[in-house]
Amino acid sequence: MAQPPGSYPSVTASARAEAKAQLSMRLRARGDMDLALLRALEAAPRENFVGPAFADLALRDVAVPLPFGQTMESPSVLARMIAALDPRPGSRILEIGAGSGFSAKVLAMLGREVVSVDCFERLALDARARLERLRVANVAVLWADGFELSPSYGLFDRILVHGAFDEIPAAIAGALAEGAVLVGPRRRAGEERCELVRLDRAPSGALDERSLGPWRAQRLLRGVFNDR
Repeated sequence: MAQPPGSYPSVTASARAEAKAQLSMRLRARGDMDLALLRALEAAPRENFVGPAFADLALRDVAVPLPFGQTMESPSVLARMIAALDPRPGSRILEIGAGSGFSAKVLAMLGREVVSVDCFERLALDARARLERLRVANVAVLWADGFELSPSYGLFDRILVHGAFDEIPAAIAGALAEGAVLVGPRRRAGEERCELVRLDRAPSGALDERSLGPWRAQRLLRGVFNDR
């Protein structure tokens, strides 16, 4: 189950402050992120979104293992995805792959509302519990299949997909409002390599795609899993 914030005695206040300063300097040195994104990343307590065994690791700019073979991206990798997504204060955001709930916390500080789904019931429940303990009120975490999203979720201004897809699932594409943006990893035809892409919904309804360069990501899973 999710642990309450501040429950990891191995993460001292001084270690947290030092790690936060180092990470902030690294992110600011990139020069491709606005101040709002930097502040959101700095304000999110990443160490409280993992189990006790990985609390110290979560203070560094590295990926962190999650249950069921999933991972939490490093802050710099997540930052690049969110910078490309370009969420606005009024944005309604859909996230495919809630994972630990960390990225939903960051997105919640940048947009109006976040709906975050995960195909693993345990991950969805734990992410929801963490966000509730942190009193993040504008995020809904749902246990659902990203390939079979309910139309009742409505349309979104921004969609962030963490898993790699060959072709954008129809249910996800159908959730893009006019002028909306989707960012996620696409696998190149016949290859295991993938690239990060940004898709913009044009007024005509077409999706204009732009490659943002090579990327590494696990496949986007189809179905729901309740092995807790």
